[in-house]
Amino acid sequence: MNPPPRYDRIVSLVLLVLLGLAVVFLIDINPNILRARFGGDFPSITVSWLLIASLVVISSTGADVFIRLHPHMQTRSLPTVNLGFVQIELAPAFWILPSFAIIASFAFFRLFSASLETLAFVLALIAAGGFLFGSLVAQHYSLDRRVAVRQGARLALQAMTLLLAFGVFSAVYYARMRTLYSATLIGASAALLAYALLSQTPTRNLFTLSLLVGLTLAEATWALNYWAASFLIGGALLLALFYMVTGILQSSLEGTLTRRVIWEYGAVGGALVLASVYVTFQ
Repeated sequence: MNPPPRYDRIVSLVLLVLLGLAVVFLIDINPNILRARFGGDFPSITVSWLLIASLVVISSTGADVFIRLHPHMQTRSLPTVNLGFVQIELAPAFWILPSFAIIASFAFFRLFSASLETLAFVLALIAAGGFLFGSLVAQHYSLDRRVAVRQGARLALQAMTLLLAFGVFSAVYYARMRTLYSATLIGASAALLAYALLSQTPTRNLFTLSLLVGLTLAEATWALNYWAASFLIGGALLLALFYMVTGILQSSLEGTLTRRVIWEYGAVGGALVLASVYVTFQ
């Protein structure tokens, strides 16, 4: 039996991140403070996003340290960075969900700050803490030797990936930036989340497949930018496409892809698309 996660360290990391996120929200009350404008139509960047980036680095570092405590990682081949005098092994697949737990929660719930006010910040803290804790624990158990435990953890990771994807897609679609920027952000986010999702089934083509998912979502964003839908509908449509593409790819990697599975993913994704279109024109 594998050792349980170090809950004391995980909880300490979550509390540290939540404290930093609370500071970000206090600064974000006045978004005009320390706003960098680059001119033209390039989106401005506030100091809040710089602080979010630092929290992402902290959570990624913690996730890397925690996952290395798992006995299975001692025999697993990891990407290596050669600095000449030293070689550093990295586990980037385990950084993504903890990082997006912060990014997606902040980006999505701040959209409701005008209507929900303080409640939006509280919900963002709850979501960020829950997703961060859940992803770190589930990633640990996704390497467990027991099949039932491993499958349950991977199912939880898949559910969190889809929820985080919806948050990011909706936030980017809400901004209504030029296609060059919105498609790049959504494509990059989709590629990273697909990398984390597909890495559960090791393959040599993982990077290429993740880029394929990102390009697919970027092209879909280009088309959606010509449709006057709400940001929730836009996020749901992008999520449906992400769900279909990653689901089919994951089934193919696991050797379980059949015509029935393709029809199932197509039916679920198509139902989400039809529901979104119906809501839009009501």
